[in-house]
Amino acid sequence: MKKRMSCAIATVLVALLAVLSASWSIGTAAQKAANPLEGKSLTELTPILTDSGDEVARNNAVKAIAADVSVKNRRGNRPPKVKPVYTATDGRIVSPLVAGLADKAGSVRYACREALGRCGAAAIGPLVKALASKNAEVRSYAADALGDVGVYDDADAQPLDQAVPALTKLLADKNYAVRVSAAMAKSRIGVRAAPALPKLIGLLDDDEWAVADAAVRAVAAAAPGGQQSVAALAKVLGNKRHDLREFVCMELAAMGPKAEAAIPALIKLLDTDRNSWQAGKAAAGALAAIVSIDPKNPDAPSVPAETRTIVISAIAKSAADPRKAPFVQDGRLYALLPKLNRTYGPGYTGPLGAEAAAALPVALNRLQSWTIPYHHWVPRRELIAFIAEVAPRTNAKKDAIDIVQALLANKELAPIAEDRNRTALRKDLEALLAKLQAN
Repeated sequence: MKKRMSCAIATVLVALLAVLSASWSIGTAAQKAANPLEGKSLTELTPILTDSGDEVARNNAVKAIAADVSVKNRRGNRPPKVKPVYTATDGRIVSPLVAGLADKAGSVRYACREALGRCGAAAIGPLVKALASKNAEVRSYAADALGDVGVYDDADAQPLDQAVPALTKLLADKNYAVRVSAAMAKSRIGVRAAPALPKLIGLLDDDEWAVADAAVRAVAAAAPGGQQSVAALAKVLGNKRHDLREFVCMELAAMGPKAEAAIPALIKLLDTDRNSWQAGKAAAGALAAIVSIDPKNPDAPSVPAETRTIVISAIAKSAADPRKAPFVQDGRLYALLPKLNRTYGPGYTGPLGAEAAAALPVALNRLQSWTIPYHHWVPRRELIAFIAEVAPRTNAKKDAIDIVQALLANKELAPIAEDRNRTALRKDLEALLAKLQAN
């Protein structure tokens, strides 16, 4: 009966996905075919954008004007691994788009901002002038577009230098949305925004939460791993807002060993955020990332071995704290697990020994929970790898062997051909038992 229901549900889901896919394809095709202004010259399009009383027509004009802009738009707060590819942008298209930032319709203003962000270096000069507009929304959108341009370190980057002082001035704008846009633009410009670091640090205490969030990203991007930026971000870990503390932890994790000076504040956060799932888990992940060793590059900069031992021990003790809710313990334990095929979240990379022993009872408890369906925050194979590495180096090796043998003897885990998950679990447990007995 259950098998029939599963098949029926699967059939319905497949059909639903097919319908959604077809609808999306039809909608996309309709969007492309819906622009009657496609192919018209700039001379014909500019009056429509500036003078037409039809919002739809002005939107279509923006799309038609920017249709040939083939700049690969970049999102995010840090430079991409591969530099964006820019094609020559006709500077004549920039002026009407900048003028469109003051359009009475929000949809047109946003469309112009998006198009300008894809125009590359040709848009920088006009956008810098737009930063001085009396219209706060124009200033905000111009800053957003400059951030999207995201030019960095070649000949095309030179015009971006003129944007830095103007954006720095906007950090003190009376309108908080403008301050947010200016700070986010700084975060996308990266190290070129370093001269504004003192003012960016000042925004970390801004009363508007969105401004403070943007400032965290900008400070980290302007001087990644710098002494001044790390110290400023570590100070924010004492902020009352748990989500801001979480953002700071994520930025510190991205810095790796360069954020070593923030370790004491992060360890303190493990205890003060004892029942905060977001910030406490992020603090554990940041600590793990900072003391990790790159297996592909063992000669890369890393923290001293003594510091690594202190950090791993602190995370392990935090994971074993009985005062914490189980899901909070999971967040700490997750940070210690070896990163195998993980695509999300920082984790520890490096040798583990007795300093991680405090977390072993929690790890063994979570291993037993795999007889119950999926335990989300503790990936099974990473958990098994952790136990296999730590247990032989502690007095709990026999306990670990007894638990694994008991699990294998559990009738609920008897192999069933139709249950691939159960079969995979048994294989993993058998491999773990072999490793424990061999050591």
